[in-house]
Amino acid sequence: MKRTLALLLLLLVLALSMFVACGSDNGDDEDDGIARITYMFWGDETEIETVTETLNRFNAEHPHIIVSPWPVDRAEIDVLLTTLAAAGDLPDTGFLTEQMVIDWARAGVIAAPALTGEIPRDLITYRWEGQPVAYSSCIVMMTLYYDIDRFDAAGIARPPKTATEAWGWDEFVDIAKSLTFDTSGRNAHDPDFDRNNVEMYGFYHYGGAWMLEAWALANNGGFFNPNDWSDVIINDAASAEAIQRIADLHLVHGVMPRWGSLDGTIDTWFLENNVAMVVNGTWSVGVWLRHAANNYGLNYSVGVLPSMQRNVTIATAGLAVQYDGSDHPEAAAEFLAWFQSVENAWGNIETGIWMPRYESWFRDESLMRQWADNENHPPFDDFRSAVIEHSLTNAQSAFWYWVPGADPFLFELGAALSPVWSGDQTAQEALDAARPAFTRAIGAN
Repeated sequence: MKRTLALLLLLLVLALSMFVACGSDNGDDEDDGIARITYMFWGDETEIETVTETLNRFNAEHPHIIVSPWPVDRAEIDVLLTTLAAAGDLPDTGFLTEQMVIDWARAGVIAAPALTGEIPRDLITYRWEGQPVAYSSCIVMMTLYYDIDRFDAAGIARPPKTATEAWGWDEFVDIAKSLTFDTSGRNAHDPDFDRNNVEMYGFYHYGGAWMLEAWALANNGGFFNPNDWSDVIINDAASAEAIQRIADLHLVHGVMPRWGSLDGTIDTWFLENNVAMVVNGTWSVGVWLRHAANNYGLNYSVGVLPSMQRNVTIATAGLAVQYDGSDHPEAAAEFLAWFQSVENAWGNIETGIWMPRYESWFRDESLMRQWADNENHPPFDDFRSAVIEHSLTNAQSAFWYWVPGADPFLFELGAALSPVWSGDQTAQEALDAARPAFTRAIGAN
């Protein structure tokens, strides 16, 4: 069924591409001097409307270029692009997942990035063989969210906002126990605590396996050797210990539901008192939490992640790219430069879905306040310290900025860790057994 649906979707996309390329023309490009290009992207109905409105604005301001929207299914983007590349029918520009960038750059499918003005932060620069091959459209990073009212009611100091003050791991576990309650009102410190009937957990971790890299790095480990992408180190003792600590939040301490088991989204988890703290990406601010705060009175803020051996978080973001082989490369580059500028991405930035991709917006307080000091964001002083300034000193790029094969690697990682979350294997056992599969996934010898 999935293959049938994918084929039908592919046929629809190919038909749409023919329409975009031919059906909407009022004559050949050579006749009217207009460069007609396409922009492929994914999103829900609202996002499609927003992108279309943005493209309409660009077209009105640039009469020599017409950009046509090409919406697709996010779940099938790799299949679609691979098929279109084989047919020589790629879009001129389009959104691309972080996991695909290095593979596509190595294959020569992505055109070299053309930039004018300020260069995006190194944190979101994709590199292959030492050269920049793409830049993310924005910055998002892992952070700790917490319900202020839950902390205040328990008489517990709110989470730290700087790396130097960050909780150590044992301190974090102790606080999470104090904020975990069973249906009889006993917290996880109580010897009679009933872990099978928990009313509110002290902590929950969004279930993206890629986020585990932050904890491996924090324990002086990692997923891959930073000096040799082909050297898989996720099964080293430090990395395995870090991942085991995450599993033990459920298995041993009872302060977190089993990894990936909590239904819903971060706003409902807080509003329904399911959890007191959540780790997720900064996009949560704009996608969910601003609505919960402004419409339902959620009283929340942000802090830095707990430390293991050191304090670190990871940053990433998707990106719009120019595909090689466009009939109008100059027009495609002009559109992308406009599309990815701060002023034209302002809706996503001001609402908290994105953070700017340029360093000046993280260092100049007047610029910071323009995008982050508003009702969409958590308290500005907290956000500035725990997110904006923290990104300058304690954030690292996710591994897919320099390692190929990210998608198959993450598939293998998810499969390997399933028995770890259930307690049937230790992280060390599971990662040791899966290391050959990890190596094959990234195409290393």
